[in-house]
Order: sequence, then structure tokens, then C-alpha cells
Amino acid sequence: MVGRARTGTADHAASLERLMLPISRRNLLRGAAGAGALPLLGAGRAAARAADAVPPHRWVGAGPFAYVYDPSTSAGPRYLNDHTLIKAQGRWHLFSIVGDSAPRGESPDSAGETSFAHASAPSPNGPWTSHADALTVAPSYFGEEHLWAPHVVAAGGRFWLFYAAGGESGAAINLATSSDLFTWTREPSGPLFRGLAARDPMVLRVGGEWVMYYTELSSADGHHVVACRRSADLVHWSEPGVAFTDATTDTTVSVTESPYVVERDGWYYLFIGPRGGYEGTDVLASRDPFHFDVSGYAGHVPGHAVEVFADGETWYASAAGWFRYGLHVAPLDWRDTPSPWQSADNPVAGLDVGGRLTVFALDASDRSVLRRVQLDPDTDTWSQWESFGGPAGAVPTLGRNAGGRLEVFSLAPEGVNLHHRVQRPDGGWYDWEEFGGPAGAAPSVARDADGRLEVFALSPGGASVARRRQWSPGSLAWDPWEPGFGGAAGAPPVVAANADGRLEVFTLAPGGSGIHHRWQEAPGGAWTAAWHRFGTAAGAVPRVAGDGSGRLTVAAIGPSSVGTFSRQQSAANGGWDAWLPMFGWSAAAPALVANADGRLEAFSLTPGGARLSHRWQIAPGGSWNSGGEFGEPGIRLAATPTAVLDSTGRTHVFAVTAEGRMRTRVQAQPSGGWRPWTAFGDRTVAPVVSGSPAL
Repeated sequence: MVGRARTGTADHAASLERLMLPISRRNLLRGAAGAGALPLLGAGRAAARAADAVPPHRWVGAGPFAYVYDPSTSAGPRYLNDHTLIKAQGRWHLFSIVGDSAPRGESPDSAGETSFAHASAPSPNGPWTSHADALTVAPSYFGEEHLWAPHVVAAGGRFWLFYAAGGESGAAINLATSSDLFTWTREPSGPLFRGLAARDPMVLRVGGEWVMYYTELSSADGHHVVACRRSADLVHWSEPGVAFTDATTDTTVSVTESPYVVERDGWYYLFIGPRGGYEGTDVLASRDPFHFDVSGYAGHVPGHAVEVFADGETWYASAAGWFRYGLHVAPLDWRDTPSPWQSADNPVAGLDVGGRLTVFALDASDRSVLRRVQLDPDTDTWSQWESFGGPAGAVPTLGRNAGGRLEVFSLAPEGVNLHHRVQRPDGGWYDWEEFGGPAGAAPSVARDADGRLEVFALSPGGASVARRRQWSPGSLAWDPWEPGFGGAAGAPPVVAANADGRLEVFTLAPGGSGIHHRWQEAPGGAWTAAWHRFGTAAGAVPRVAGDGSGRLTVAAIGPSSVGTFSRQQSAANGGWDAWLPMFGWSAAAPALVANADGRLEAFSLTPGGARLSHRWQIAPGGSWNSGGEFGEPGIRLAATPTAVLDSTGRTHVFAVTAEGRMRTRVQAQPSGGWRPWTAFGDRTVAPVVSGSPAL
């Protein structure tokens, strides 16, 4: 529930190496030294079943989220954040953090989160009926300061509501009970326990006892953890143990928020976030309900503060958050194979052999690949959308070979295989062919100093990175795959060419604990023997682009999406300057493109897609201007847009709305100002989110 922590914005003097943000709820995480480490609880009576009796864990994903409940009132828009759902007497009840929404794309003041909204519905998809707030903060009750993260269970003929309440004596987990879900009475004895940063409680029945999972901070080393305690009666709780420790350090931005654990077929699944951005939740599988690790990665759900529940045989994921203004519900998908990752760009675009700008996207109805071609760059006239093949598992990626011909790399549905289609010299296209290799995502593509395309592909589930290279420049033949090019990664790799033609590849470590890179030691030559650390914790896959000075720039979002930071080469082909702040709240790393005059432009979308910001270099390789608003009021985008130059040198920005309509904005002249936004065709394309599972 990182979303409800903040009353300020990112400290722009910070760097990605050390995000120390002066924000209200994160202040709870400081001052941990001297309190002693949290002890580890063993599995005890809740030990997992024998290995030969349990099948492999399932892979978890989610279908599209539907907006099912708006808590706004006549006084103005409101948002929900951490929440809980429970079914009683045939009706679903929702309890949630609620607050007044902030201006478009901004975060609200978490100090205003002082009550729990209550609504009910006949099904998770509604229609929802609002009720009076279930509970309001009571400072006289042992110093309550706020009401965060309600969780309700039924036991012993009563309903038990656990919540985080703060307090001068330390963060507290409190309890209220009810017989009807409408009238609640706080536990007379006061908080169940206090902790350094104890919040986001979730309670599960494991064996013959209750287990509470909650967000906490390790006093020994500053790591963010999911702590756990046991109880026989829901009132008296054991000393804490640690169920999960995040690898990130030197940051007060927690990525162990909103822990939620479910058991299925002998496996326990921990849903935890924000990971992969503010609106992202990772899933970790374990046989032991008291020990989870990133090596047990089992999927991703593109939502904030995700809760998991079943209605009969149907499983659901619900999500909320500062930027979504209510409750969203999606079908939860238990899979035998991992969901592949979505490509970084949606749509994807590049110049073809005739110099015509060509755009590729996925049809919303059947996920077939669509193509649209710029017929006349001077008048900016375009062909109609036409079918290019498919269906595909993700938006394809592009390479432009030594002859200027486009090469399209596509992920087969369900990540079965990679496919490849090459443009002919006359502008037509050869047929699709299988390309083999690992199919965890559509691959990243770049051209090396010899003119050969090289592709870098992620294995399903992020197990490893493989590399493949063209036999010769422009050839239809390719070398065999090099399967061990990289180890486990938390997202698909990205690649760019240095000024001297040496390729450089960047990957996100599992769990977002860091960025790593590997590069060619000579143009067209061997690669460094090892991967090198490039940055500490990051919220999602970075972006990389070169500018007119020959220097590369890498941009990445910090944990929980609280800001974007960039790092630039000190000189072309050289070392790297320090990380510097670039944007505030960001859904993903920004789109980067070099203008005709060599200045980089950057476009960053806020979580929820309501605001698009824009900055550009004052000179190639130089500092960045202060930037400003670039989007359209009232238009919510599904993902960070794509930016690309046409043959005249004008930059085109293509964006997909949450409804799947494509919008575009074009420079009036190369490196100049911008024309207004306009519609780009009448087809509805898949509004997929970059970096999320490509379901």
C-alpha cells in the first residue's frame, strides 16, 4: 500500500542509488537501529506436505481489470486504496481506505486517510451500494493517527477487522469486531501489537492456527520484510517472524506492501507490491507458508494493493490505488505456464526500406498484428489499418537491417515460440517463419557495428536471457541461439548501440533489486565476461537511447514509481555520470527519442495514465529543460507512448488510450513545436500495459 504513504514528492536531490524521500508514511520506516532483528519462525505444524504429494506450483496472471465501483460523492471524486472483500449471507462487502482524490496525476495527502469506506454488492462485479463509513479514526483510542489497510475474517460467529493505525508509541495493528459488518467495536485492551512500521495486516488460517502477515522493517539491516505472527484466538499474537525479505537497501520506499497469501494444492502464494511499478503486484510461490523468496517467482498482476478471493469456482483479483478512483476487479488466472511479458512499446514503429514510417499494433478483438503505413510524410497521410498476421502474444518488436528493411519479431500466443517476418527489397514482405528461442517476451533488437541484427530474448518466467545474431548483414540466416547470455531477470532486456557500434544490454534483476549491464569490448567483438551492476533498486525495466553527442542515456523508475531518474555517459563510449532526477510519479520508464538535431526528448506517464509529461535536452548530451504537460485532459492512456522520427525528421508520438483508441501528436517541423493531438485510425487496438503479462 505504498500509495497511501505520501504527503510529499520525490526529493529531487536524491539519486536512484539512494532514494531517501521525506514522506509521511515512509518516516515510519526510519530509526530502526537498536531494536533487534525480527526472529524467524519455523514452519511448525503448518509445514508443507511431502514433495511427492504436491504438483508443481501454478503460474498466476490476471485478465483485464473492470472498473466496478466509484466511491465519489457529490462533494467530489474519491479514491480507494488498500481494501478487503468478504462474503456474508450471499452478499459481498467491501471495506477500504478512502480519501479525496488529488489533481490529475498527483498523489493525495495520506494524512487524510482517517476512515474506512463500506459498500456491498451481490457479486464482485457489482452493482455496488455505498454504506456509511465503517470506522472513523479515534485519537483517544491509544493514539490512533490514521486508518490503513483493513482486513476482515469471519470466525466464531463474529467478524474481525484488523487494521493499521499508527501512534506515537510506534506503528500499531488494531482490531475491531462486529456481528453484522455494520457496527464495529474496537478491542478494549488496545492495539494487538506495535512494530517499527507494522501495517497492511492480512490473516490466514494455516493448519490449526491463525497467521497474520504484515509489512514491516527489519531493525537489523533496514530491509523491508513481510513479517508474520501466529495466534490461536485472533487476539493474542506470537512474537514476529520473517516470511519474506526484500533485497533492496538504501531506500525508504517499501516494496513489501499489501501482502496477501492464499493456499492452493499444497502451495502458498504471496502477492506483494508495488513491484513492476506502482500498479504492479508480484506473486511468489512456496511450499512453506513462513518462507518466500524471489526465486519462487510465479507471476505478476498489473494492479495496486491486490486482494485475491474466490466466488464459487471463480477466482478474482481486485485492485485500487491513488490513481484509479475506485475498485477494479479482474479474473485471476491459474496457469500451467508463465504468462509472457508485454513488449515495452505499444504500438511499435519504424522506418521501412522505402523510408515510410510503419506502425504495428494488436487488434483488440483477436490480437492479430495490424499495420499502418505513412504514405506521404509531407502531408502526413496514412494507409488504413491492415492485417499483418497473428494472433500474437504481445506487440511485436522491430529491427532495421543493413539494407534498411524492417524485420518484425513476434511472440506466439501463450508464449509458445518466437516468429519472424522480413521485408523484401521491393517493400513487400516474406512470409512469417518460426524463429525459435526462449519465448518469455518479444525480443529486444539492435544492429551491431558489423551491420548484423542481434536479438536478446527472455525465457518464460524470466529464468534467463538468450542471444542470437544474423549470419551476415541483411542475411535471412542466423547463428544458433546462445542460451546462457544472461541469468534470471525481472523483465525483458533492453539494448542500444554505443557511438562506436558496441552493443550494450541492460537487465532488471529479479524483484527489481538492481539494474545490470553487459557490453561488447570491441565493435562487433566479444562481450564482457560478467554482468556489472549499473544501479540499485528499480521499479521496472529501464529505457536506453543515444543522443546526437554520441552518449547513451538510461532512464529508470524508482521502486514504487515515485520518480524517474536518468544516467548519462560522461563521454561517447565512456563511463557514466551519476543518477539524476528526471520526472515525478511515473508508470514506467519514459519513452526516449532523439530529435533531428540530436536532442533527446522524453515522455513520462503517471500511474493510472491520467497525465503525460514531457522534457527535452537543451543541447545534445546536455541538461534537460524543466518540461511540462504533453497529454490531453480527460484522456487516460493505457501505457507510456511510443516516439519515433519519420523521414522528414519530425517526431511522431503514438499513444493508446485505456479504451484502445490510438492517438498521435506530431512535430510541426523537425526539432520544433507540436501540433495538437488527433485520432490515429478507427480500429480498436489492445490497450496492453508495457511490462505487464501479455494475456
